[in-house]
Amino acid sequence: MELFDVQVTTDLGEVVILQISANDPQEAEMTAIYMVECGQADTIGTTVADCFAL
Repeated sequence: MELFDVQVTTDLGEVVILQISANDPQEAEMTAIYMVECGQADTIGTTVADCFAL
């Protein structure tokens, strides 16, 4: 597993960078989206508008 920095933008315009341990960038992005949607990330919005591994 590797560490990936994933930038997530919520529907409210919040931008956060999450560090995710994953096997590939796509898995890291999906994990970051899940974290935002479930309220595990430090965001007010829970809908992801954009997400990509840096």
